[in-house]
Amino acid sequence: MTDTVLAVIPARFAATRFPGKPLALLWGKPMLQHVWERARAARGLDELLIATDDERIATAARGFGARVELTSSGCASGTDRVAEVSRRRPGAGLVLNLQGDEPELETDAVSRLVEVMRGDASLRMGTIAHHEPDTALLARPEVVKVVVDAAGFALYFSRADLAEGSRGGPALRHAGVYAFRRDLLLEFASWQPGGLEQAERLEQLRALERGVRIKVVLGERPFAGVDTPEQLQTLERRGPRP
Repeated sequence: MTDTVLAVIPARFAATRFPGKPLALLWGKPMLQHVWERARAARGLDELLIATDDERIATAARGFGARVELTSSGCASGTDRVAEVSRRRPGAGLVLNLQGDEPELETDAVSRLVEVMRGDASLRMGTIAHHEPDTALLARPEVVKVVVDAAGFALYFSRADLAEGSRGGPALRHAGVYAFRRDLLLEFASWQPGGLEQAERLEQLRALERGVRIKVVLGERPFAGVDTPEQLQTLERRGPRP
């Protein structure tokens, strides 16, 4: 097994709720550029690129210095896009899926995720979560929660108020960053969605349903994705965090 780490930021233009989202301006830059800049600062990445099927995104990404690979328009999800890229790189041992709509991506948490996965060859999949100081957020269905076991592996992910997180329970707020061993990623992309995944609309449950243990690495500060223009406007008014 190789230790080479490939990080991919999947980005598509035709999002249903927010068309053109990756190129929406935030703090004077396309949102996708913020993700790329934060990802580029993470430790342990051997290759970082943006994967898209849209020339508008590709042109913009190349304009701010990113490497770009074009992928099929038939990819049903960002994970499928990341898997398509990883098929072209048989030498990649570890593949990271970094969401293109998380402009406040925590660089240090990504670095720790890579370090943890590299340090234990038995780990096949990992992700990031953090404690949410605003517990009221944990009652919202758009906020994904995770509970972990004593060894730090995910027990379950849900949009529901899991383990009474909004009352200070043990639920953590999940962040959409994933690390896969390349062989698992290719398997994952070939699996059909299971009942839990369809019920919760959470792709990571596809792995749990098949017995894959997901290591959860704790971040130090909350960060979340942007799903709607209203969320983008809220971030714009608040301003960037250091």
